This record gives sequence, C-alpha cells and structure tokens, in this order.
Amino acid sequence: MKKSKFVVMATILIIVTSVLLVSTRSLGVVNKASNVVSVLDNIVSKPFNFLAGVKSDLTDLTRTYKENKQLKKALFKMEEELAASDSLKDENSQLRQLLEMKNLYESKKKVSADVVSRIPVSWLAELTVNAGHQNGVQNTMLAVANGGLIGSVKDVASHSSRVNLLTNNKNIDNISVRIQTDTGTIYGVIIGYSKEKTAFIISQLNSSDIIKEGAKVVTSGLGTYNIPNIPVGTVLSVTEKSDHLTKEVFVKPSADLTDIRVVTLVGS
Repeated sequence: MKKSKFVVMATILIIVTSVLLVSTRSLGVVNKASNVVSVLDNIVSKPFNFLAGVKSDLTDLTRTYKENKQLKKALFKMEEELAASDSLKDENSQLRQLLEMKNLYESKKKVSADVVSRIPVSWLAELTVNAGHQNGVQNTMLAVANGGLIGSVKDVASHSSRVNLLTNNKNIDNISVRIQTDTGTIYGVIIGYSKEKTAFIISQLNSSDIIKEGAKVVTSGLGTYNIPNIPVGTVLSVTEKSDHLTKEVFVKPSADLTDIRVVTLVGS
C-alpha cells in the first residue's frame, strides 16, 4: 500500500515537473519569436516610414514653390505698375517744364517733338526726335528740354531730326552764351563738356572780370543760334590755362541730360 502511494506521488511529481519544463521552454520560444517579429517589423517599416516622410516633404516643397511663384508674379506686377507710374510722372514733369519754356518764347518759332532714338553708345552725343522739315524744323534751331538748353539741331529729314547734345565731346557748334557778373555781362562760347565735373566748358571770354561761382549763364542770341535767354546753367568754377591768358568757365547744366523724353526746338 505504501509502495503504491509512493509510485503515485512520484508519477504526479514527474508530470508536474514536465509541464513546468515545457511551459518554460514554450515561453522562451514565444519571447524569442516575438523579438524576431519585432525586429523584422522594424526593418520592413523603416523604408515605408522614410517614403512617407519624403512624400510629405515633397508635398510641402511643391506647395512652397507654388506660393513662391505666385508671390513673384504679384511682386513683378507691382513693380511694373510702379515703374509705369514713375515714368508717367517723369514725362508729365518734363512736359510741364516745356510748357513753361514755350511761354518764354511766344514770339519765336517752336516745334515740340518726342525722342524716338537715343542709343547707349552715343548717349551723351546725340538723339533723334520725330519732327523734321514737314514740321518746320531748321538746322539753326536750339533744343530745349528739362528746363534748359540741351543742344542744337544738326541733320533734318522729312519727319525726323538729329540733335547734337552739349555733352558731346566733339561739340563744334560754338553756341554763344552770356554770363551775368557783379560788374556786368561777359560773353563766351560753349567749347566742350567735362565728364569729370559733369559741366559745360565755356571759353573765348570777352572780358577778364571776376566770375563768381553760382553766376547765371544763358544763351546770348549772337551768332548762328540767335535765340537769347535760354537757361544754360550756373557757374561751378573758373580756371586759368597754362598761358595765364585764357580762362575756362565750368558750368553746371540747368537741364537734366541723362533722361530726355520730349524736346522743344526753338528758332527765329
């Protein structure tokens, strides 16, 4: 009886021990399997997560590009409108100045014209206007713009004329001018232009009287171009040549010769 009881207990102990061993091993296998699955899932999901991130970045980049394009378009349109507005303001200002100049020379022959050609290579030398013989233009007329003298008419065609600018280094028109001083009037001739001083050069003076800075200079009406009192500029400085006999007067132009759009040609 005791022996049977011992056998039963031993059998139960073996069964319990076996169950525990199997359970422990199964749990280890399950844990290892879970770890492997987790690693594989991590490896497989990384490319998909990366692609999802790239897609999101591309979407943001595309949206930013479109917004940037729209902003550039709006900015360009705004700048274009501002440029057009500034251009109209400048042209209106020049037209008002020409109207004032016209009123000064009511008894003289006047022809208004638009500048139709002025190329960079000869920007300081000449320009072309859309008025010629058919409009009454003559090659003895002076050109006025932006409140002062800018040059003289050279070549005249049927419907256009070339204006020789006073900023031309090869200026040989010898336009006569008058300088008002404290003691009287001094006459001279425009002989050239100084790029360094951005000033007309006047020489061949008929007097050695002192000429002060700021003295007014106008056309004299003598010689070929016989229209007096057109503003030329104001005296910047006076220098003596090396022979101490000849003076050169540098005159700041009354007119802005960098931007000329409309011109009045004045003659007798």
